[in-house]
Amino acid sequence: MRTEDELSGALRDAADQAPELDLIAGVGARRRRRTRRRAQLLAAAAVVGVVSTSTVVARGAFSSGGGEEAAATSTTTRPQPEKTITVTPRPQTQAKGTPVAKLWPQTLFQMPAKNADGWRYRPITGISATEVLLNAESSFEKAGKIEVYDTKTGKSRVVTEVPATPGLKRNFMQSASADGTNVVWYSTASKSGTAIAELWWAPLSGGKAKLAFTLTGGDAAVEAVGADGENIVWSTRKGGVYRVPFTGGTPDRVPKAGGLHLISWPWAGDVGDMFREPDRNQSKVVNLADGTVTKVVIKDGTKNLRCGPTWCQGRLNGTAFAQRLDGTGTVRLAGHGFLGQLRPYPILDRFLSLGDSIFDLNAGKMAHIERPNNWSGVGTSSEPSTILYWGTTKGDKPAKYWVLNLAAVPPAQ
Repeated sequence: MRTEDELSGALRDAADQAPELDLIAGVGARRRRRTRRRAQLLAAAAVVGVVSTSTVVARGAFSSGGGEEAAATSTTTRPQPEKTITVTPRPQTQAKGTPVAKLWPQTLFQMPAKNADGWRYRPITGISATEVLLNAESSFEKAGKIEVYDTKTGKSRVVTEVPATPGLKRNFMQSASADGTNVVWYSTASKSGTAIAELWWAPLSGGKAKLAFTLTGGDAAVEAVGADGENIVWSTRKGGVYRVPFTGGTPDRVPKAGGLHLISWPWAGDVGDMFREPDRNQSKVVNLADGTVTKVVIKDGTKNLRCGPTWCQGRLNGTAFAQRLDGTGTVRLAGHGFLGQLRPYPILDRFLSLGDSIFDLNAGKMAHIERPNNWSGVGTSSEPSTILYWGTTKGDKPAKYWVLNLAAVPPAQ
């Protein structure tokens, strides 16, 4: 079998603009999931076969509908007649959309690529319009601290140090999430040949990291993590959303969450990540806070449909597209066969990442990203990250990053 580094290069050559390809963050994340990836690499290569490298520009616009109000019904809504918007390829020499610095100037900023200790930053996600959650690695793939960078002050502050439990092998911090008050994450490891997953948390205001629970064996196959204010919540690759209090205790399954996969608390769906189930469509969105179930209208020819509370994205007859849960508001992304990432839900239930462009589903606008490198990074949050980043200069070890924080985009008018 080809090595992961070789495959990463092949994927980059085949689909240079696919958002999943991150030569700094992406490769590291894949290496941290070696065991899991062995079975997934063939699926990844198969999916990449339909990725196109065409550049695109938006034609037309529409106003968003739905929102949380649309998710309040538990019955299937039939699609209504509508005008389909097509995002079509253009030659490289023509416009690709409005430069992001012009369309959303408040979202783009520079920051150091290392912290005060000289540790390389790996962005996680935007926790507000002006704050970015960061993982500072003391060495390659070894998380040392969680920090927050504030664009208003241009300074970072330490949230917590990331502990490493003695006696565990191949101990790596995986994805994280924040609820405005706390940051939660899980790490994977092994002990005497048994798989281990640890659930950690710390207050965003700063403080010592605390271990809430340790999962072993089959229960350690965590795929996503979040917080509901009092508990760490997570889902496993085989399905099911669980919770345990920050203070520890016995985990229990969230009501009505059997077989579900966490999207971003309180939302969950009935399909897993795209490598395990590349063609299966999500048929419902569940609000685990109140038990509301909203069915998804699935058009003939649809594959890999993944939905948040309002918007879905997937493939329709081989072409990437987006729609609302009720099947309306269709956007076809001509020239693209796949919108990547392991858990490809629309970012903030609003944005589609097209590699060198971001399409705003609510406003019908395209933002183009210009960078001096052929790589860009995606934040390592459990839910689709609001962060894209790249070096301010050529090379894979820049002194500074350009960072795009989609959490700073104002509401669509």
